[in-house]
Amino acid sequence: MIPIEKMKKIQIVSLALILVFVTAGFSLADGSVTLSSYLEQALEGNDTLLQARAEFRASTEKVRQAGVLPDPKLAVNYYLVPVETRTGPQNGSVSLSQSFPWFNKRSLLRELSDYDATIVGARLAAVELDVARQVKEAYIEYGFLGRSQQTVADNLELLRYLEGVARSRYAGGKATYFDVLKIQIELSKSEEQGHSLADQAGPLRININNLLGSESERSRAMPSTLPHVVLVRDEEEILSLGLTNAPLLHEAQQRVAQARKGKELAEKDFYPDFNVSLKTIFTGSAEFGSPSDSGRDPIIAGLTVNLPIFRDSRHGRVAEKEAVISSTQSSQQQQIRKLTIEIEKELYAYREAQRRIALYRDDLLPKVKQQLEVAINGFQSGQSSILELIDAEKNLLDFKLAEGRAVADRALAVARLESRTGMTLADWESEVSEMKNK
Repeated sequence: MIPIEKMKKIQIVSLALILVFVTAGFSLADGSVTLSSYLEQALEGNDTLLQARAEFRASTEKVRQAGVLPDPKLAVNYYLVPVETRTGPQNGSVSLSQSFPWFNKRSLLRELSDYDATIVGARLAAVELDVARQVKEAYIEYGFLGRSQQTVADNLELLRYLEGVARSRYAGGKATYFDVLKIQIELSKSEEQGHSLADQAGPLRININNLLGSESERSRAMPSTLPHVVLVRDEEEILSLGLTNAPLLHEAQQRVAQARKGKELAEKDFYPDFNVSLKTIFTGSAEFGSPSDSGRDPIIAGLTVNLPIFRDSRHGRVAEKEAVISSTQSSQQQQIRKLTIEIEKELYAYREAQRRIALYRDDLLPKVKQQLEVAINGFQSGQSSILELIDAEKNLLDFKLAEGRAVADRALAVARLESRTGMTLADWESEVSEMKNK
């Protein structure tokens, strides 16, 4: 049967792995590049994660070393000048000794070491979740950039069309050269915006490669759409999951338990430790007389006990452990409050993003598209000015970019909530998108 402490370690470390397996359906691209594949690569190649795993392996090996009896001591003595005794000269001796701590000290030391391994295991789970969060955030930002580039490209096509309309009207004497210049200025500004977005791809790609443990300059396909993620759990349940599953809270709980066990071990110092020994002396035959025990090697059994009479230092160690208990309990409460605040903050960010998405998709974007159609028709018929047309075009571009930012912010909030709760909280879906190699 697996000990409870070891079961806790296994459960904690598996939290992040479960997160990866349940996200196997993430599909933000054409099937060859998915968020789940990125997460799998990060779990295998991320340097921070590899370091945390190595530290965990080292901590588990320390458990094997804790609470083990010290090595017995073998002493061999040769008397340069034999000691003359009635039964004969004593020429040397051999002794074997073994130290034993007070009862239950060894088991307490093993438990303390097991707590160390459990704490490192919780830290490893936290690192796994954090790496998964960073990969999701980087992928979302990369997808937002791809969508923004597509939006700007669509706007360029619109401006080129409007430039053609303005030129035709100018050639027919129905528009001024100012109208043509105004369109061309907006066209140049939009082209520069496209160049700026293209330059942003490099740092984002390098960040993704570093998170996945790949070469910095490796090409990465850029999705032009964003993941559509909606929470499938209510807010109260999310907060409860965070306070139950968060690895850092498990670590804080284990530190409190470890501190209490440390106090229990310190209290054992008021009791003595033991050392038992067995010794024999090599004795030669008696030179004078014929004693019945001539040449017999004596065997001596010994018991050594340390006397814990200096109790002030021991009381000090117990008081120190009590202070550590108080400190770890305060740290645990701080972690709970901090996690609660972080979850509430991300829930607010999620709600805010949801409101912005609804505002742009259901209200502003339909209206500004209608406004643009009216402005184009009005400009062609001479009933609207070029400024009204440009204003409608700018509104469409700004609202499309803002809607994309809101979708990205919603996905980011979900990714951070999943990192803090150690659970998948949304259905990660995707729209089929055309990929760009950057």
